[in-house]
Amino acid sequence: MCAERGPSRTTALAAIGVGGAVGTLLRAGAGALRPEAAGRVPATTLAVNLLGALILGLLLGLFARREAAAGRPRVLRLALGTGVMGALTTHSTLMVQAARLLRGGHAAAGVGYLLVSAAAGIALAAAGLAVGARLGRAPGRTGRTP
Repeated sequence: MCAERGPSRTTALAAIGVGGAVGTLLRAGAGALRPEAAGRVPATTLAVNLLGALILGLLLGLFARREAAAGRPRVLRLALGTGVMGALTTHSTLMVQAARLLRGGHAAAGVGYLLVSAAAGIALAAAGLAVGARLGRAPGRTGRTP
């Protein structure tokens, strides 16, 4: 029995590139709709990053079970997870914004922003993974092994 191969390198890179373009447009759109205010917690970046953590967890939980069960190529996971979510969420922007808050004399806001981003991001990613794994189960299966 031959296992199904994943996508070619070219296909994988194209999927990530297209997904990245979509994620970049979404992130730019969010920033245009709600620009960040100097000296305040960057609410748009926080919301985008937390939503991205939840969605990425959901996608990875969902695709992990389905890919393992079907041995399907991972093009959709690469496009949505690595591409869209990778471009939408902005770890480097989070760090720069926190540094600006700290340097601008807003230490409590900067530290709070980092703590909330990390704690809520981990919690939402874990919740997404759990929900995705549950949704990814094949109909009629419990996911338990005998």
